[in-house]
Amino acid sequence: MGLNISGLVIDKNYENKITELESVIGQKLVFEKEVTFDETLESWKEDTYCDVYFSKNGTLVLLSMEVGGFDFYANNQTAFSFVLSEMTMMFTINYTKNDELIRSIMESEEMNEDEGEPFEFEKNEDDKSELIYHLIEKTLGESFHNIDLEAKCFRYSFKQETVAEETNTQSVEIENEQTNQNKKLWWKFW
Repeated sequence: MGLNISGLVIDKNYENKITELESVIGQKLVFEKEVTFDETLESWKEDTYCDVYFSKNGTLVLLSMEVGGFDFYANNQTAFSFVLSEMTMMFTINYTKNDELIRSIMESEEMNEDEGEPFEFEKNEDDKSELIYHLIEKTLGESFHNIDLEAKCFRYSFKQETVAEETNTQSVEIENEQTNQNKKLWWKFW
């Protein structure tokens, strides 16, 4: 059947900087439990939580397909988001560096979108899943296939804050509206 996963990789270890990670993801994270890397590889993850793996030099956040298809920006860092669905042959790549989108690819049976200059590795490799694995290793500092299936990961749920908890409700409403519009646009192509 193959992997059907989605995520975000950042070239910085956020293990002791969860608040900074929250600002990159755009969600308040609430620790739920420890899980193994094998458990994080579930297909079609729900969009109410994420699983996080910390390498020595990076952070891998496994997200739902809806969330992982967006581009993420981390101050003065490289952030790489992806969708890898071997079942539907849907691949999405968003590679940002220093708050700038460098490369974006969306490939499926229905559409192909390509933005930015191809990476050197792409010139020799047409398989988008291999490109995703290559970029995970480049950004995380560790090969996806070499991560021990029993490695410790952390599951966080996304806390939904109420309007009373927000200091600036108008900006939150605008952000939520923009996020919903982006999700609708992304799912139009899914």
